Amino acid sequence: MVRIEFPPQRQEESEPQRDLELTCMSNLLSAVEERVYFKDLYSRFLLVNAGWIAACAPDRTPAELIGKTDFDVFADRHASAAFRDEQQVIRTGEPIVGKVEQETYGGRAGTWVSTTKMPLRDERGQIIGTFGISRDITAQVMAENAMAEQAVQLTVQNERLRELDRLKDETLRDEGTTGPAADHCADVIERNAKRLLRLVGDLLLLSQIQSGKMALEFRGADLADIAACAVDELRPEAQRKHIDLALHATALPRLAVDPTRIAQLLGNLLSNAVKFTPDGGLVEVRLWREAGQVVLAVTDTGIGIPAADRERIFERFFRTAVATRQAIQGTGLGLAITKAIVEAHHGTITVSGDEGRGSTFTVRLPMRPT
Repeated sequence: MVRIEFPPQRQEESEPQRDLELTCMSNLLSAVEERVYFKDLYSRFLLVNAGWIAACAPDRTPAELIGKTDFDVFADRHASAAFRDEQQVIRTGEPIVGKVEQETYGGRAGTWVSTTKMPLRDERGQIIGTFGISRDITAQVMAENAMAEQAVQLTVQNERLRELDRLKDETLRDEGTTGPAADHCADVIERNAKRLLRLVGDLLLLSQIQSGKMALEFRGADLADIAACAVDELRPEAQRKHIDLALHATALPRLAVDPTRIAQLLGNLLSNAVKFTPDGGLVEVRLWREAGQVVLAVTDTGIGIPAADRERIFERFFRTAVATRQAIQGTGLGLAITKAIVEAHHGTITVSGDEGRGSTFTVRLPMRPT
């Protein structure tokens, strides 16, 4: 084995070595995406890295933050909690590892992070402050919350189905297996079973979307035909409410889309339009070509969407205040799925209209020939 002999380090190299260590640490802090900070005994900032600045104070420089505290950056509630944690670390010398907390700000949305806080020690081992590193886990927390909400929805629907099954048994026991009462009970059970089946299908699709596994099968399709079929499917419900359901489509070439998903998004938009439009109203579907795109618009004369709700209308499980107030049935999943389908086709979807004056959902898809 060959032994490599290194010359002994000279004393005068100690200062360059310190500079090298500082340079290495500076490069490391600049390269990592995680948020890293150093604070003194009073939780005042000594140093923050670029990742911390980008996430927490993009309008400030590191130099501006020296001597400041979390109260100069975050909302008071989060700043107070962070201060208590850091003082605990200083008092006990014990780190806080992997704490999940929400960073909240005064003028913008908060984020969820996993944070580790440790004592900052000098060369003699004395605690002179704290340092910490946090990682953004907002997407993970939102996905876990969505899955929890889905589980609650399934539990509620299962309880409803069990109640229907109990009522069915009681009806059949009291009224027999034939007659108007038994027929009505069977109809109720069938409607709720179909609604439960749709809910389960929506939840499964949402799980696929969240995991990035929503499969699409692109092939040549006539969007006008898809729109006509979707309109025909909703026509009986529209007629029951005396709603005029109209389709206006211009001739378009066959495009590369997933026909099943396009039919699903159209069905969702039409179902909502009919559901939220009072008796005697109008629902109109228009399809045309514009500036290299296919434009699909669904307009209704329904209850409309308050301005405050329009930004959240495509969120999972979100229901407008009007829908809740009027006890209009729904799970808040349809528009979230619709938006995911549109984006999977590299398109966009927008909504316009005011409360009490109807709504228009506009989908724009690129002209992708077969």
